[in-house]
Amino acid sequence: LAVVAATIAEYEPGQGGVDGGGFQLIKQTDSYLYYQFEALKKGYIDDLEFAVPNPTTKNGGGVMVRSASRVGVTDFGVNANRLNYIASKLRAKGWTIAEITPETHRDYWITANEAREATFDEDRRRMEKNAE
Repeated sequence: LAVVAATIAEYEPGQGGVDGGGFQLIKQTDSYLYYQFEALKKGYIDDLEFAVPNPTTKNGGGVMVRSASRVGVTDFGVNANRLNYIASKLRAKGWTIAEITPETHRDYWITANEAREATFDEDRRRMEKNAE
C-alpha cells in the first residue's frame, strides 16, 4: 500500500471539478488506508478505503477498494472519476487496474448520469462546460 499512499499524496484536488474541498488521510497501517475527500460544495464527504486482505502472502491477495458518498442516492460519477484518475496514476507505475466504465458498472453510471441531467446546480453545469 505504500505505492497507493504515495500516489494519493500526489493527488491534485480538482480533477474535472472533483474534490474541490481537498482530502486528508485519516488512518494508515501496513494493510489499510482510509481517506476522506471533500466535495467542491463544502460539507459533502466521500470515504475512500484501501485494504490488503492477506498482508502476509506474496502479493497480499491484491488490494480491495471501497469508495462511497455519505449522503444521497448518487454521487454524479464523482467516486468513479476519482478512482479512475488514481488508477491511471497507478497503471503508469506498472499496476493492472480496470477502469470504471458504463460497460463495467452499468447501473452506477445510469444513476449518476440521470441525476446529473436532472440537476440544475449552477456549479455543476459550469464544471461540465469547462470539462468540454
